[in-house]
Amino acid sequence: MSKIRIPISNVEQMLKGYARLREAYSRFCAHSVAGEAFSPNEMNVLIFLSNNPSINTAKELTVTLGVSKGLVCRSVDTLVRRGYLTSEEDAKDHRILHLRLTQKAAPVIGQMRVSMDHFSQTVTRGISEEELAVYTRVQHQIYANIEAMTNRKGD
Repeated sequence: MSKIRIPISNVEQMLKGYARLREAYSRFCAHSVAGEAFSPNEMNVLIFLSNNPSINTAKELTVTLGVSKGLVCRSVDTLVRRGYLTSEEDAKDHRILHLRLTQKAAPVIGQMRVSMDHFSQTVTRGISEEELAVYTRVQHQIYANIEAMTNRKGD
C-alpha cells in the first residue's frame, strides 16, 4: 500500500477547524443552563460523573478526561462551591476525596444533555450517516496514530 501524505496546508486547515470547533463549543457552553453558565470542563465533569459514578476522584477524572490536574481541581472546586458536587473522604484513605453529584445537578445535567445533542445536530447538519461513519473512522485512526507517535521514545 502506498503512503499518502496530507499536505501541510491541509493539516493546518484541520487544526484551525478543530480550534474553531472548540471555540464554538466553548461559546455554546457559556450559554446559560438553569440560569447559570458552565465552562466546557465543568460540563464534562458533570456529564462524566453522571455516566460513570464509580470513577469519582479528581485523579481518575484527570486521567480519564485527559485534562490537567489543575483544570479538574478548578472545575471541581467551582462545582462544589455552587452546590452541584459534594466531596466525601474515603473510608480507608483520608487523602482521597470521592466526588458525588447533588440533587441540584440532576436537572442541569438533563438540560446539558439536550443542549449537547442540539450542538451535535447543528454541527453535523447536512452530513449523511455514512459520511459521519467515515469521518469517525478516520478521526479515530488519526488519534491512534497521534497516540502511537507521542508514545514512541527516541524517534
